[in-house]
Amino acid sequence: MSMGGPLVEFEGFTLELRTEQGPLRVLDGVDLRIDEGEVLALVGESGSGKTLCAQSVTRLLGDDRARCTRGGVRLAGVDVFKADERALRRLRGATAGHVFQEPAAALNPVMRVGDQVLESLRLHRPTEATRAEVVRWLARVGIPAPEHRARQYPHELSGGLQQRVAIAIALAPRPRLLVADEPTTALDVTVQAQVLELLRELRREVGMAILLVTHNLGVAESIADRIAVLYAGQVVEEGSAASMLSNPSHPYTRALVAAIPRMGHARGELASVPGGVPAPGSWPGGCRFHPRCPVARPSCAMETPPWTAFAAGHGSRCPYPAGGDRA
Repeated sequence: MSMGGPLVEFEGFTLELRTEQGPLRVLDGVDLRIDEGEVLALVGESGSGKTLCAQSVTRLLGDDRARCTRGGVRLAGVDVFKADERALRRLRGATAGHVFQEPAAALNPVMRVGDQVLESLRLHRPTEATRAEVVRWLARVGIPAPEHRARQYPHELSGGLQQRVAIAIALAPRPRLLVADEPTTALDVTVQAQVLELLRELRREVGMAILLVTHNLGVAESIADRIAVLYAGQVVEEGSAASMLSNPSHPYTRALVAAIPRMGHARGELASVPGGVPAPGSWPGGCRFHPRCPVARPSCAMETPPWTAFAAGHGSRCPYPAGGDRA
């Protein structure tokens, strides 16, 4: 699919959350770009900051909870952390639609699902806000008997159907960007595959860009054009999906790739990354991955690694690409 210019741009984006203990830095100097029609997968373990990046695209966290202290985020040319609420309302839904981690929590439990899709249309495409259009969207996301399902409440649907309703709500306004935050995590393997195929089909039909948040590199491999790896609030590697998965550079990315289950591999203990992601406020000095890194040098604890580009569109935050000598 051909891709246009930048739709989303993170430029040195640093985010702080307000806590009872004081400001807490949770994202630190994030640089990302998503072009029109492109699929970018943002991967990393829980606690890396993926969801915070996703919510920052349309400033969903709110000024009472979070503030940008450096850099910024631009969506369709608008600096979302300088925009007023009126401008944000025009962006939310119409320019960028969100599918959240838990559809059961995201859907309104006291509204019929058809009314929730209708509400999305009334807000962003009022001339198309009809029951027929609601049924069409429910059918388009693969919900059987859509006329019947439209009259049901979320608790009457399976997890897979709830996720499809959430996708229909996000897509009905025909946004230029779909932000899908762990859209398959709570689903069984068969339904996961169906949801991913649905996203691929809708991308081809609608021509939208997708920001896919996932901890699963296997999921990212199946749909993404590019992958960015986030660790402890920083992007540590970014490149095309093919390059990242065939030639990962950063030790953290290599560990994630090694942990992908593969058909045909010999049985045995699955690879894992020892330790855990440090919490914001407890990030170590130097390279933040060095306490878990199998190839760390003494200097890694003291020197903040710069971004190193070593191939077209592929770079990482490690001075020892693939564990080799300093570049």
